[in-house]
Amino acid sequence: MKKLMACLLTLALLMSFGAVFAEDDLSEHVTVTMWLYPDDYEYYSDYSDNPMVQYLNDKFNMTMKFQMPPMGSEQDQFNLMLGTKQYTDIFEITYSQDSTAVLYQNGVIRDLAPFVEEYMPNFRAFLEDPANADVYNALYDPEGHLFTIPAAVRVPDETILWGGMVYRRDIVETMTGGYVFFPSGEEEPTTVEDWEYMLELMKAYFEAAGFTDYAPLILPSNGYFTTSELVNGFGAAGDFYVVDDEVKYGPTTEEFYNYLCKMHEWFEAGYIYKDFASRTGDLFYLPNTALTYGGAAGIWFGLSSQLGDLMSIPEYYLFMDVHGLSSPLDVDNGQDGSMSGTMALIGDRANSEQSGWVASTKCSDEALIRFLTMADYLFTEEGGMLTQYGLDTAHGAAENKMYAELGISEGSFSYDADGEFQWHPLVDIGGENPLKMIAINGQRLPGIVMVKYANESNTQTTLDANNRWTLYGTANNYPSSAYFSAEESEILTKNSTAYTDYLNTMAPKFINGTEELTEESFAAFVQHMNELGVEEATQLRQEVYDRYVGR
Repeated sequence: MKKLMACLLTLALLMSFGAVFAEDDLSEHVTVTMWLYPDDYEYYSDYSDNPMVQYLNDKFNMTMKFQMPPMGSEQDQFNLMLGTKQYTDIFEITYSQDSTAVLYQNGVIRDLAPFVEEYMPNFRAFLEDPANADVYNALYDPEGHLFTIPAAVRVPDETILWGGMVYRRDIVETMTGGYVFFPSGEEEPTTVEDWEYMLELMKAYFEAAGFTDYAPLILPSNGYFTTSELVNGFGAAGDFYVVDDEVKYGPTTEEFYNYLCKMHEWFEAGYIYKDFASRTGDLFYLPNTALTYGGAAGIWFGLSSQLGDLMSIPEYYLFMDVHGLSSPLDVDNGQDGSMSGTMALIGDRANSEQSGWVASTKCSDEALIRFLTMADYLFTEEGGMLTQYGLDTAHGAAENKMYAELGISEGSFSYDADGEFQWHPLVDIGGENPLKMIAINGQRLPGIVMVKYANESNTQTTLDANNRWTLYGTANNYPSSAYFSAEESEILTKNSTAYTDYLNTMAPKFINGTEELTEESFAAFVQHMNELGVEEATQLRQEVYDRYVGR
């Protein structure tokens, strides 16, 4: 009997072991439908044409079939998909207005935890590494559910931001004859006073040049950056943040009032683009491109691809020198940069509520297993290299039609005789005319990204800009890995729509003067914001935060 029990126990262990290391045999071709919001790929419009997608399709005997809405209709099309229940098998959740917990409770998405356990050994090993505890905590809820496979998880955890506040250094140099002197004594503008000195120079420059439509400073249409640029120099944030373990909502603080007062002052002085509130269709990182690319803007939220002289058009005698810019410190009100506010562009390495891939309840086991098997490969160093840098000769670059057309059949990267990484000359992101990397790598897909070589290739201008963009850090970020139950998420979603709409209506009016801005009017604004749900949301987020730090 003991021998029989031992045999049965051994068999059970072997069966369990086999289940943990189950594999998709890849013998049957599988089609997986996927919803993904668009980007500017330049060389194609359908992400199915992405070279990495084609390589992975061949490697895993699958077809990733992408459904992509036209730019500008992402939110409407995502809502339509959920409203009609015509879900794709897999979809990216950036545009979800519900949390993953709510989506799961409503029968929209599947729990991936059992499948991850069976079919994703590399992903499991990554999550179980103590160095990646932050990613683990962001993805698993307290009940052990896992809903999201994240994309572009950085390894190692080094950040080079894709954008931030920028300014036309060439204008300041021109207007001072090359003798730039900021009131703070720093070489780059750091305080509100420095910005005012610079903004006045820019206004004089545009007027002297005869511009009729120009902008020393471009604000987003809602009057502030939800990612907290500008406002964090005043000691607040564009959303919820934490100070000494106390949760606050930035737009209802005294510091935000100080920000609005200064923006109103600058608007009256002619520093802020006069029609900023009407440009509701502009992305905050592509504001009024007629002005920014036409040489008629001084300060705006810019991209790393705009730094240095990359926006110059010599044939039209337009020469620009664009520098990264840190938020202006409101030193008159005691701000020294020690309170970082939030830096949403930095964020956590994984956030199950803001980006990543989920599986709908319409997704069959067959399609899900094939997708997860493919995604698991992208959590290896080999897969991560391809996700970040594209194809090399060992991974089918020579056979890829687009690589041939772009002149990079040798691969977007390679290793020299000493085993050192090297870019293809046409791809080198530090070169003169680099190819569009997002179009030829697989960074939109799940997986890790190996950022080391990309960081090494950045120009000094980019590194300097990044240092300014990350100057205040993320110490006061509200943790994105704090878990909200479906009920808590539902409350937050219900409240946020009402108070955010009101905020985005009032902030521009306070700035352009169509609504009087006084201590009394701001206090009334805060009271109404609290009535619309800010107070309840703050209390709830405080409870969740307390639960999170005690986890």
